[in-house]
Amino acid sequence: MLSARASLYIATIFALAALGAGLRLTAQTVNPPPYTPPVWDIDWSYLAQPAAAGASEPDWTDRFHYISLGNNRFLSITGQIRERGEYQDYPAVGAQPPNNGYFMQRYLISSDLHLNTHFRTFIQFDSGLVDFRDGGPRPGVDEDKLDFNQGFVDFTLSKSSDHSLTVRAGRQLISLGSTRLIATGAGLNVEQPFDGFRLMLHAGQWSADGLAVRPTEIKTGIFDNEPNSAEELWGLYLSRPLLPLHTNVDLYYLGYDHKSVRYTQSTGPEQRETVGARVWSHTPAWDYDFEYTAQFGRFNTGNIRAWGTGYHLGYTFNRARFAPHPELDGGVLSGDHNAHDNTLGTFNPLFPNGNFLSQSILLGPLNLIIVRPTFKTALTRKATTNTNFELLWRQATEDGVYNIAGILTHAPANSTARFIGAQIQQEIDYAFTRHLSGSLAYEHFFAGEFLKQSPPGHSLNFISPQLAYNF
Repeated sequence: MLSARASLYIATIFALAALGAGLRLTAQTVNPPPYTPPVWDIDWSYLAQPAAAGASEPDWTDRFHYISLGNNRFLSITGQIRERGEYQDYPAVGAQPPNNGYFMQRYLISSDLHLNTHFRTFIQFDSGLVDFRDGGPRPGVDEDKLDFNQGFVDFTLSKSSDHSLTVRAGRQLISLGSTRLIATGAGLNVEQPFDGFRLMLHAGQWSADGLAVRPTEIKTGIFDNEPNSAEELWGLYLSRPLLPLHTNVDLYYLGYDHKSVRYTQSTGPEQRETVGARVWSHTPAWDYDFEYTAQFGRFNTGNIRAWGTGYHLGYTFNRARFAPHPELDGGVLSGDHNAHDNTLGTFNPLFPNGNFLSQSILLGPLNLIIVRPTFKTALTRKATTNTNFELLWRQATEDGVYNIAGILTHAPANSTARFIGAQIQQEIDYAFTRHLSGSLAYEHFFAGEFLKQSPPGHSLNFISPQLAYNF
């Protein structure tokens, strides 16, 4: 007999399918904003005058997106329901049970209150659940029964057509630049919020983002999350376009303090400074992204000297059938070449995109060399495909392999093998409506010589269907 949770899952899936089918016939606002940007960055105030926005008939959700409170005050209600299954046959990395299939569910509901042009509050509640997973939920990734992952106030001190200054205080999701270092973790069942302050300045072509926060410690209970007293993060991120060159430049500094971190070298307190530069562009045809990061600081009684690079180069054949888009991306993240000296060389990716390497989140971007050719197509206006082949090596053979949380999963032991493995990934995405989307991802990971020498080291098959409804 099905459990109450399993029955809820099945009922939710059927409800999403029904909504998707029914809403295809609903007329929508002309060119309404997509749900792909962070929902807290969507400006729904255009709905104050829908006729001016060209609406023949409003989308049914508009009544929740703009609730007038008079005198230019309004409230926006948004949310998401996401159902996701995952299955892997063998654990390629870490001590996980074989033939592990499980079902994840995420609910988000948010309230965005604009009292005037200077004051705003945003609250988002989340519930992440996982069932049928052998070994239980992974800490901080799979399950958080109920809590608020965002609750902040914005004070906009000045605002005009070419500049604005906003102070944000409270719990918030943060994404900076390429998301190689700071990301929301949207691909995971439980996202990673931060508690603290953020200063956002736009002046002419410059934008600046300053922050002083602590990561929120994710627990599995109800309203039990709290700021992590063992970690601190602060920094400044600058960005501006270089219009004659049709490119953009980012410069950043990030400071990070952790009371206890385990690397291959040892375990101890870490104070790490990160500086970096990024050059990127996205045009209708070409897109590229090149980034270099240097890290220094103190670990235990020694020094930190680490570095990382990231690259991306792609081209879209817009006039060809299916608009094929080949691209090449990857990077090099330094490892520690001597576990017995007084200098730590392992790169720390801080709080990276959870799907940085793959949907299966097997590895974290530490001590890695990554090469990933990718081929994307747009089969229809609603369906896209993504196929890639990824090769992974250890940058330093004296250092081990880490997971996405930066936890050491495979010590180097006596292995001198550099090759970790290779994986083929295929993903199909389909937008049923503006609100309802689905995807199906498959991966096969070929264990390399290093993992074969560091049990379990199996090759792996991974499959994940997903259905999400945004409103």
